[in-house]
Amino acid sequence: MSINIRILIFIVGLLIFIMILELVRKRKFREELSVIWLIIGVVIILSSFADLIIDPIARKLGIYYPPALVILILSFFLISAILYFSIVVSDLKTKNKELIQKIALMEYKLNQAYKKDEGA
Repeated sequence: MSINIRILIFIVGLLIFIMILELVRKRKFREELSVIWLIIGVVIILSSFADLIIDPIARKLGIYYPPALVILILSFFLISAILYFSIVVSDLKTKNKELIQKIALMEYKLNQAYKKDEGA
């Protein structure tokens, strides 16, 4: 990989990292979700040196085409991210259902109170 490509990949990763930190600082992005994106920024920064790391690891694992190891690693992280976000969505759906039930109960009690005041 040429030095220009390495520098470009490093800068892109650094920009993502800085952008996420700035979004968290301005309270436009929640801290829990920002951790994953900060990790992605670091991974992009490290990927500028990936061929120096991946090639020897792939050889030791018996993988003759090093990009296949990269695809395997990326697939693992994507599946992990999908699982994490599925858990977050599931939790939000549960909380949303509970809030709807509480609002319905409060409306019922409020209507009952109005009916009691009108009858008195």
